[in-house]
Parts: sequence; structure tokens; C-alpha cells
Amino acid sequence: MAALAASGLLGGMLGGFLGIGGTVAFMPLLKIICDANPATPLDPHTAIAATLVLNVCVGASATVGHARSGRIIGSVVKVLVPCSLAAGVAGVCVGNLFTGEAQAWLWRLFGLMMLYVVAVNVYRLIRPLAPVDAAPGDFAGPPPSPYAVGAVGLMTGFAAGLLGVGGGTVAVPAQQVLLKMRLRAAIANSAVAVAFSCALAAVIKHLWLSAHGADAARPWLFVGLMAPMAIGGALLGSHLTHRVGRLWVRLIFIAFLLWTAYEMLLAA
Repeated sequence: MAALAASGLLGGMLGGFLGIGGTVAFMPLLKIICDANPATPLDPHTAIAATLVLNVCVGASATVGHARSGRIIGSVVKVLVPCSLAAGVAGVCVGNLFTGEAQAWLWRLFGLMMLYVVAVNVYRLIRPLAPVDAAPGDFAGPPPSPYAVGAVGLMTGFAAGLLGVGGGTVAVPAQQVLLKMRLRAAIANSAVAVAFSCALAAVIKHLWLSAHGADAARPWLFVGLMAPMAIGGALLGSHLTHRVGRLWVRLIFIAFLLWTAYEMLLAA
């Protein structure tokens, strides 16, 4: 129980600090903790159902901190959120097609997603002062079109529904690249998208758990143990993101992700 609470705190802090939703910590730590006992193996559908709820806790908590800092961009969020909601439903439906032995592919897909996140973070280390981050205001150029914002929302929601990924792993870099948005504003918008898209995806995922032979109550046990610490960690992380440098956090984060990808790709 202490290990689950500690993983909730870590995931929450990462979610609030880096805008990643916390899933990259929640998912692998849940698997490792449960698989340590042969009597309590963890299936991917249960893990995704639990992390979606945890992502809502992290995203909603982080949103409070970002709103106080004035970083959330209303014109972006009003398009980003509905698109991520719709795509989140689609992602859950696709994920539910992985049944039986095919469920292992959800772990492998998650491992590939972690390699993608590593690549994004290494790029950010190499180019920490990219023009989009150094520009004044929220954007490096003119405000993006609603179509570009919608595309980011669709990618964000689908990743959330399919793998339980909070969306920040997609939404933050996508906003920087496609919308030419500064990092802190992208993190703030991502927190809002995570809170909404994961909420709807969580409801649908839980309704389908029994179809996969999973215990519908088990995700809520994880949530009860991890959510309080995750909320506190998210509030702290969102506060620190506007005040603390990211170099060492990113280096530790990258090392953790490489280990996670190894576990998911080779141990699934």
C-alpha cells in the first residue's frame, strides 16, 4: 500500500510539473508492484482504467495551479477539449478490441509510446531555447487556426482512450510544434485536456472491464490508495513548473522512461 501511495505522489508531481498526466509513472509502477506477487498479476485493461481516473485527478488538480498562474489559453482550450473528448471515446473502443493474448500488445504499444516520449525529451534537452519557447507571449507567431488545435485534440484524446496516456505526452509537444506555443502555456492547456478527455474515457473503459474478465472494483482500489497523493503531487508540480528549472528533472525522467520501455517491450 505504501508503494502505491508513493507511486501516486511521484506520478502526480510529474504530471503537474511536466504536463504528462502522470501515466508514464502510474502505469509501469502499477504493473511492477502487482506483478511482484504472482497471485496478483495486472492486466492492461485494469491498469488503463485505473490510470485514466488518476489522470483526471492529476489533470484537474494541475489545472487549478495553472489557472492561478494565468497560463491557460481559453481560445485553445474551447477547441482542444471537445476534440479530445470525441477522440478519447474512439481510443477506448479501439483498445477494447485487444482481448485474450492480444492484450499483451497494449503493454508493447505503451512501451513504444515511452520511447517516443524519450525522443521528445531528448530533443528538448538539445534545443532548450528553441524559438517557440523564447518568444514573447503565448505563441511564436499568429494564433493557430481552430483546425490545427482540433488536430492536437484528436491526437491527445485518442492516445488517452487507447493507452490511458494522460495526453500530455502528446498534447505538450504537439502544441509546441503545430501551434507554435510556449512550453508553460502548452503544459497548462494539456492539463485541462487531460482532465476532460480522461474523465469520459474512464467511464467507458470501466463499463467494458467485465467483458475482459477483469474485476471492475480493482481499479478503484488503486485509485483510492494513489489518488490523494497524486492530487497533492500535482498541485506541487504545477506550482514548481513556473519556478524551477527542468534539466535534472528531465534527465531523471528520461532514464525512468527508458527503463519503463524496456519492461513493457521485453517483459510483456
